[in-house]
Amino acid sequence: MMLSMKASWFALAVLAAMAGTVLAQQPVITPETPVNSTILLQWLHSGDPRLIAWAADFARRTHDSDVVQQMPALLEHWTIPPLAGTDESEAAQRRAITAVLDALIQENAHVPISSIQAVADFFPAQAAILISRLPPSESRSTLSGWFAGGADGWSSRLLARIASMMLAKDPDPNFVANVVAGSEENLIVSVTSAGVGSGGAGGMCGDSFARSSPAGWPEVYTYYLGENHSNQYSSPVIELDDDRIDVWRIKESAGWGSCTGSEVEPLNPVTRHRLVAHWLGVPDKEMSWQPTKQASIVWTDKAAYEQELGALIEAERKKLYETVETLRQRGLLSESQPQEPRLVVTIKCDIKPCPLM
Repeated sequence: MMLSMKASWFALAVLAAMAGTVLAQQPVITPETPVNSTILLQWLHSGDPRLIAWAADFARRTHDSDVVQQMPALLEHWTIPPLAGTDESEAAQRRAITAVLDALIQENAHVPISSIQAVADFFPAQAAILISRLPPSESRSTLSGWFAGGADGWSSRLLARIASMMLAKDPDPNFVANVVAGSEENLIVSVTSAGVGSGGAGGMCGDSFARSSPAGWPEVYTYYLGENHSNQYSSPVIELDDDRIDVWRIKESAGWGSCTGSEVEPLNPVTRHRLVAHWLGVPDKEMSWQPTKQASIVWTDKAAYEQELGALIEAERKKLYETVETLRQRGLLSESQPQEPRLVVTIKCDIKPCPLM
């Protein structure tokens, strides 16, 4: 029994010594630690997320181009953990990538399209910033892929919207045809005997909460995008007419609110309508048709109702047709692309009992 207890104490002593050795091997780094390019490159390629973050932090603050120019290749070979992961090692990996992306953005580094593609799904705001700095000859193919792939997932929807605004500045007919075909006018017709109003909608929003920075790490900065909510702390990523998407750089540990009205709208009938307005050269609100139109028909009898409804539908169809024809005349659509915005008609009967039933 005595021998067993001695063995246990010996094992604990060995483990304690090993733990002390591991801690001793972890360098204590502060923003004032003396470094040079050789040390920073060793940290950058160490595989240790904390050291990689410090390498990025020092390279950004000292403008070390030798270190910065090796960062894009690192991104391409990095296995990025899922955003939903809660494991601390995965969080450390994401934090390190965030620090590297911040250094590349702040140093205005040229990041090849392959490196941007590697991180876009996980860091869409940073990817949007980086791709906005590339010439169209380098970015067009990737932007077209983002635009086409924006059906599922928050990141892909955000990237699709960003891509649509960037591509709209120098569009090709296929892109214009795709936008037009996805455009929509919702004609809401209320059938009433006295003109009845309607309305009222509510919404929800959420916030991410501040949290402490992990001990021994540098301050890491991340980015978020907002639409038409610029201030002295933001800078533009893409601007199209009166529509502008800005970026904010914030401490990762700070937390930020999403109840400010600054979220980026997805690619939908409203934002597609703005693209069409841009090509037509008119303000969005002054177009002949709008994504949603409210109309009313005062009920007298079925024949009169059908005649007035038909006239309403025909008038809106004519506006949509004229839009397509104008785009064709400007060389933005070809004759072989017959797409035009959809007209969705919704009938609301405000009379009880409803005479349409």
